[in-house]
Amino acid sequence: MDELNTTRTPLAGRVAAADRPGSTPQNIAVGIILNPKHPATLRAYAELVPELRNAGAHYRSMTTTVERSGRWQAEQLISWGADTVIILGGDGTIRATAPVLAEADILTFLVPTGTANVLSRHIGLRSCRHAIEHCVSTIASFIRDGAPPNLRNVPINTAEFRTADGARHGTVFISLAGIGGDARAVAHHHASLGLLGYAWGAARALFAADFTASAGDNACMRDTASTWDNTNTGEGTASRPVWSVMASKVARPAGPIAVFPEAHVDAQTFSMLTVGPFPHSPMARCRAWAGIAAACLQGRPDTHPLMNYRRTTETTVTVESPVPAQLDGDLIGDCLELRVSAGEKTLRVSAPAS
Repeated sequence: MDELNTTRTPLAGRVAAADRPGSTPQNIAVGIILNPKHPATLRAYAELVPELRNAGAHYRSMTTTVERSGRWQAEQLISWGADTVIILGGDGTIRATAPVLAEADILTFLVPTGTANVLSRHIGLRSCRHAIEHCVSTIASFIRDGAPPNLRNVPINTAEFRTADGARHGTVFISLAGIGGDARAVAHHHASLGLLGYAWGAARALFAADFTASAGDNACMRDTASTWDNTNTGEGTASRPVWSVMASKVARPAGPIAVFPEAHVDAQTFSMLTVGPFPHSPMARCRAWAGIAAACLQGRPDTHPLMNYRRTTETTVTVESPVPAQLDGDLIGDCLELRVSAGEKTLRVSAPAS
């Protein structure tokens, strides 16, 4: 492994320079961050490294741990002189590394080896093998002839939350935030491995009790059918029972169905969804969920009266008693308040040409 000078011009600058007459691309220093939690990571790494060597790239690898989930590794690779970073992991690993990589304007490649891999799917990476092929071919093309990569600028969104003990916390997320029923589904996903765990959690959450919440948005557009306030942008709303409140930048947070048909991963606004309130009787609740499923399968989830959509750049959800909350599919605990804001900094991700 060749250690490279940390004063090298970042790949972002060399991509632009490659378009100028007479420029000559240089070898690329590639940083690799691996999350070993998933067996697919080590298999993907074993495939990736020989192909990077054949492409003429220098590389350095770092593994995440429970204590250091990616941020520290990203900082170390930038100090080493990485021109680009490849992340082998899921949405949680991306979330941990994204603020550092965005601040340094580092071009990032994703190899989805997590469970849901929501961001990877939404930028067009169909599988782990497809991602490796895209990564290696893009780097090889730049080394060989300076061909610039196809980029997606993914905003890094911010979240502030108040936990049941009253403590306040701040962090970031990429694709999805939610409080209530959707987070209850996440809370139970460890009951089984992989996507089966999420399916089991979702099944248990369908009959979770509604909770009382109020929300205040800085909204740029609201669905006129919404049962929450549609007129006073920036003002709070009256408390009412709901099953879940979610903010999404992706159309399909789980599975093939577009639950958020207007959401885009590189959009400046969230697609907000309030679900509920549901009837109390089990039979009526089953009928309500069947109606929602039918509307989603028809590609028109917004037509169901219990699915209320709006667009916003910021929202704060306050609840009367602690309710589970999640960010990018990871449970953050029982919360009394969740505030999400659309991010201004972006992660530059290489994506397949559409």
